[in-house]
Amino acid sequence: MNVVISVLSCTCIASFASYFLKKSSSTDNKLKILLSPWFYLGGILYVISACINIYLLQLVPYAVAMPLGSLTYVWTMFVSNRLLGEAITKKKIIGMLVIFAGVVCVAAGH
Repeated sequence: MNVVISVLSCTCIASFASYFLKKSSSTDNKLKILLSPWFYLGGILYVISACINIYLLQLVPYAVAMPLGSLTYVWTMFVSNRLLGEAITKKKIIGMLVIFAGVVCVAAGH
């Protein structure tokens, strides 16, 4: 159960970290990006995600933990749809299903 919770929290947090970095990049002005609270929130979330990933690496082999991290792409699709209004296309859904299938295969082999 610790593995499932770790994978889900690590990948969800990484997805939101990317969202906040995207939010901070709404300008070409590098100084405004560096002064944006979204930039720092994204960075902090990435560090938290990395710490959870380190814990996950203690629980499962590296060859299992890293592929499980691909779930970040699935959550990112939903975050980008809900918070940025980006479309979820048929190709994205197929890609998501392929990622899920890969995660299931890797996890089942562990």
